Amino acid sequence: MSDLQLSLPATLVSSDARATSSRRAPATVQLCLVVSTSPRRAQIWVRAAHEEQWATVVCNTADDAIRQAVRQRIELALVDLQSAPPPQEKLLRKLVEQLAAQKGPLVAVCGKPDDSLGEVWSRQLGVWMYLPGVDRESDIALLCGEARNILKKLDGLPAHTIG
Repeated sequence: MSDLQLSLPATLVSSDARATSSRRAPATVQLCLVVSTSPRRAQIWVRAAHEEQWATVVCNTADDAIRQAVRQRIELALVDLQSAPPPQEKLLRKLVEQLAAQKGPLVAVCGKPDDSLGEVWSRQLGVWMYLPGVDRESDIALLCGEARNILKKLDGLPAHTIG
C-alpha cells in the first residue's frame, strides 16, 4: 500500500460495502492534508475531515507531505506531532515550518499534551491552531468545520486585505 492516499468525502462506506451515509459534495472541493505516522490516528482525522466535507490527502512522512503541498492546493493541513517518534517528529516540525511560511493553508498541529514549548513554537510560526493531546474524532471534525468557515470568510475579503 502506498504511503499516500487521496480520498473524497461524498460517500462513506462500511466494511460490508454498503453506503452508510451520503452527503452532497460541496460545490468546490477543499483539500485537507493529513500527516501522521500513526495509521490509526490518520484514519480518525480523515473520518473527521470527511464529516465536514473535506477531500483528504494522507501522508505518513514529511517528504510525502511536502510533495503533495507543492502539487496540490492544500487549504487545511493537519499535522500530528503527538504520535511521531523523535526522528520523524523533527522532520514533521520542519514540515510545519514550511507550511506556515507559505501563508496558504491553515495549519493545525496536534502536539503532546504536556508540551507547552511546542505550543509556543507553533504560535511563533503563525500556526492557526495548536491542539495538545487531541485525538477524538468529534474535536477534529469541529476544527475542520471551523476551518471551512474561516476560508469562506477569507474568500469574501478583497484581495488587498488578505496576507
